[in-house]
Amino acid sequence: MATSARRLAELSMVPALAKEIADNMPGSDPDILAITAITTPDATDATTVITLANATKAKVNALIAALKS
Repeated sequence: MATSARRLAELSMVPALAKEIADNMPGSDPDILAITAITTPDATDATTVITLANATKAKVNALIAALKS
């Protein structure tokens, strides 16, 4: 009988555990979901290399900030 009670207690934890796991799944953080892909065109000369590097830096910084929050 104690085993049945223990099993019922374990099962009652499942919804809370499932919610905790779902809340911590990759892709569930709204800050991260808000970050979009880099849309700057591929670089073809020195000027566009700088533009692309700056766009990439901005996205990396946004990802770091989202992971810290």
